[in-house]
Amino acid sequence: MKIFLLRLSSVCFLSCFLLLLLVGTNVEAKELKIAVVDISGVFEKYEKREALDKELKGFEKDFQNEINKKKKEIINLDEETQLLDLGSDSRRKNEELLERKSVELEGYAKFAERQLLKRYREFFETVYGIVVKEVEVIGKKEGYDLIIKKEEPELKSGQMSDLQFKIGIRTVLYHSKAVDITSRVVDSLNASYRKSQGKK
Repeated sequence: MKIFLLRLSSVCFLSCFLLLLLVGTNVEAKELKIAVVDISGVFEKYEKREALDKELKGFEKDFQNEINKKKKEIINLDEETQLLDLGSDSRRKNEELLERKSVELEGYAKFAERQLLKRYREFFETVYGIVVKEVEVIGKKEGYDLIIKKEEPELKSGQMSDLQFKIGIRTVLYHSKAVDITSRVVDSLNASYRKSQGKK
């Protein structure tokens, strides 16, 4: 893990160094215009994310309701089966039905989990794509040379490997408030979203 972190930090350092060299040779007298964006902050305050999140919670609730309904059927059938005579034809049929319903429930639960994971992945990919596009639009419009993703990771962690990973992926250690354009990105995204929804 230490070797991985050393390689990761070396690659980051080398990339930044090469970028500065490239920018330095092409820009010459022009001052470099840099900004940072807190992606987590944007995700948190983006109104479309809230709407999509609500939609996902609805899907999750529907799946859970269906699972609960199937579980209740199984419980009722099991209770009914317990009242039937051992070795009777009706008890045997109920036990077969109970087994089939249990298998169906297990299959449905796996299907629901896969569907939810797929929807969550699509949701995050969609929102991330919109955010990156908006950052690019602001970058071009306002003449930024470089916009860096900033993260404030939660460093309190039970696992040493988690802590090392969180430290390793952090790209911005310091920035002045003047270069943080997170609120501008959020405002622009929310304005576009409200406009698409017919709100003001």
